[in-house]
Amino acid sequence: MNDMLFSLKLRLHLTRKQWLALLSLLSVQVLAAFYLQGMAILAPAFALTYHLNVLQMSTLISAKALGSVLGGLALGVGLDRFGGRRIAWIGLFSTLILFAIAGGMVKHYPDLLLSMLLLGMVLPIFSVVGLYAITHDFPPQYAGMLLGFRQGVIPLGGIMAGALFPMLIAVGLFTVIGGLGFLIFLLTVLLTLALWQLPDHPVDASQKCPAHPSFLRTLLPIGLVVFLLGAGQFSVLVFGLLYLEKLGIHAMWVGGAVMALFLSGGFAARVIAGFLVGHHISLKILFIIIMLIGTLSMAAWGTMPFHPTLWMILGFSFSLGVGVVGYNALPFQWASELVTHELKGRAMGLVSAISALAVALWLPLFGDMVDLWGYSAMWYLVAVLYATATIVVLLLYPDSSCQQSEGCSDCAT
Repeated sequence: MNDMLFSLKLRLHLTRKQWLALLSLLSVQVLAAFYLQGMAILAPAFALTYHLNVLQMSTLISAKALGSVLGGLALGVGLDRFGGRRIAWIGLFSTLILFAIAGGMVKHYPDLLLSMLLLGMVLPIFSVVGLYAITHDFPPQYAGMLLGFRQGVIPLGGIMAGALFPMLIAVGLFTVIGGLGFLIFLLTVLLTLALWQLPDHPVDASQKCPAHPSFLRTLLPIGLVVFLLGAGQFSVLVFGLLYLEKLGIHAMWVGGAVMALFLSGGFAARVIAGFLVGHHISLKILFIIIMLIGTLSMAAWGTMPFHPTLWMILGFSFSLGVGVVGYNALPFQWASELVTHELKGRAMGLVSAISALAVALWLPLFGDMVDLWGYSAMWYLVAVLYATATIVVLLLYPDSSCQQSEGCSDCAT
């Protein structure tokens, strides 16, 4: 362990400002994950307060995901044109929306639906800007490692939310929403401070590379992989506890432990993958290994016997997290390798948008499958999606990456 830490220290030759920016970006990601997971945990409270049925709740989730698609695409273009410093303050709109809900200004379902759409549109600021900063403003040789660290802390926010939000909701939904508004304000301040530590890159529109059709063709395989994998983690988070009850696991603490181990597996896989990729193992091989673990884990999840032993459930949860959650940082590094420096923002925004689109489209299908054929059919479908993504990476991952940082030539032309 000491040798690994020593090796890691030697590899990360960052300036003091870059270290401060990195710590701020990691803090933003943990708090953003805490917020997003917390909003999901609050879904039953929203349903009770606003008298929502299941269809209305699922529509709220889809509206938020659709907003993230639109916001991610627009944000990617804005980052390439204006840089991160000038648009970090967009996060403050999330604060205003949450304060409006907490203050009782959002009284009816159509108002709530519009609020969730707008939240989805502005929330990508906390994810896409961080991805852009790491791939655009840090030394390129550290991109894989730093992306692994950054994406690796996302499950930590989820674990925190799972532990705290069931207790926080006791003080009332609107009180918690107001507190989340202050949290979003803090996120915006941290993000602004992080970007302030990084060099400012003036943008000259006359020197910019146009996002011609080859840009989309270049990222098409990545988009396909992200779309196939995008709903895997949410399928476990949304349906996992219900599936455990079907298997005869009714103790709430067991469900909490399963989700914690699941997210911990994802955390460990993302950090380790970030350390290994580009130094000890190629991104393609690492991608395939993680997705194969995800495929086998989902297939095994579907064949779980009724009334499994506690140790079987707990032991399986960690490997499930490794395979289903651990891939997350790899598509972003793949995308950053395939586009020029001037198109990093659009690439990060597009990949993030496709991930949100996958959640919006796959989850309703998963729910219908559970109603018609049961949970096992859904887990098998997820396994098929992961196996298909593995084949796409195997066949379409390029033998050499485009790592140009200057000029307007694109390796896809």
